[in-house]
Amino acid sequence: MRTTKWSILVLLLVHVTTLFGQSVSESFTLDQCIQYAFSNQTEIKNAELNQQIAALKVKEVFGIGLPQISGEATTMYNVQLKPLFLTNEQASGFLPPGSIPATANPKDVVALPNLFQLKSMNDVSLNATQLLFSGSYLIGLQASKVYTELSSKATTQTKIQTAEKITKAYYLELINEYRLELLNSNINRLDTMLFHMKEMNKAGFVEAIDVSRIEVAYNNLVTERGNVKNIMTVSNLLLKYQMGYPMEKEIILTGDIKDLESRFQSIQFVGAGAYDYNKRIEYSLLQTQQRLQTLNFNNAKAASYPTLVAFGTAGMVTSTNDYWKLYSSKYYGYGFIGAKLSVPIFSGLTRYAQQQQAKLEILKVDNQVIQLQQVIDLQIQQTQAILKNNVESIRSQRTNMDLAQEVVKVSRAKYEAGVGSNLEVVDAENSYKEAQTNYFNKVYDALVALIDYQVATGTLYTE
Repeated sequence: MRTTKWSILVLLLVHVTTLFGQSVSESFTLDQCIQYAFSNQTEIKNAELNQQIAALKVKEVFGIGLPQISGEATTMYNVQLKPLFLTNEQASGFLPPGSIPATANPKDVVALPNLFQLKSMNDVSLNATQLLFSGSYLIGLQASKVYTELSSKATTQTKIQTAEKITKAYYLELINEYRLELLNSNINRLDTMLFHMKEMNKAGFVEAIDVSRIEVAYNNLVTERGNVKNIMTVSNLLLKYQMGYPMEKEIILTGDIKDLESRFQSIQFVGAGAYDYNKRIEYSLLQTQQRLQTLNFNNAKAASYPTLVAFGTAGMVTSTNDYWKLYSSKYYGYGFIGAKLSVPIFSGLTRYAQQQQAKLEILKVDNQVIQLQQVIDLQIQQTQAILKNNVESIRSQRTNMDLAQEVVKVSRAKYEAGVGSNLEVVDAENSYKEAQTNYFNKVYDALVALIDYQVATGTLYTE
């Protein structure tokens, strides 16, 4: 009975160890890959941190306009007080009669002990200032809010770029998987054919050269399969990297490359002059930059405005010759309030030059907006033309692949019936493999063109 219990325990431990030792895999659609990246990709994390920093910058600027309060405590002991410097004429009012010789020059300077200051002092005060008016501060508040908006749009731009990279890597992985699937099918077909031909060669029905031709074709396919597997390993790692996914974990894609051709049929192309530039995040970023440059110009003008600050201090002070008696002495309160008005009057050409520079920066951004519109128009027309060409090429390559597959069936049937040559079969197999390669290349080219077109039109990813 005890042996049975120990056996069950060992089996359970082995089972649990096996479960934990296995690599956990996850399945992802394209949207799930993108959403995973938005939560785990380093660039997006940093972009979101920049957003938080921008929000704190707004609070920092806003805080400048709030009351600024500080406390101050000073303790001091004068080892030797500074002397009091007076002329003989001034000193005669403080010194006993006869202290100054009658022959002394009344204008001569004499150093007297400091009669108005004790050696030790403690002073505790509370100081407050309040900004009442500042043109630069008001402009800074507006600029900080625009800066936050700019940071948010920069995060969106990072997400768009990430979605573009992941989409291309995702479809490349799917194409390679489908390509590997067809290669395995071709290899299995040739493997069966090669086995039968070797048997027929042993029986004397086919020549050795016929077997060699099929074997060469078979070996070529096996080599190509190895190459595709290596490419798949690299493309899989690339997708994981773009997603921020752990490299050691397995990832399974649930998409189907066979559905892509129907996706190409539903593309809505943009007509000339009908595009809304605001859909492009780059255009929106540039518009925000325009607003920042306008605020910068307003800030340069605000440097000529007056600044008004209120201030006040309340404190307590005590003084004595014996330092240690300071802490048992009576403290006396004091306080004052006031305001300071600063009015710029003359600064040479400095403020004028700053304003003109800010105005020229606005003109530069205006030119960049016009240039970006031209670039967007060009990108849309280019990607649209490339996409149309690739979609047409997919159709023709799909037809070629279907025809090549049919030729393989016919040539093989003819050879097995004794009315065709082995060379025809090998040529048909090579043509079919070439047609498959051309088809996959065009499908991927079309996918890349579609993604580029969606980026150009600002429809790849929107928030």
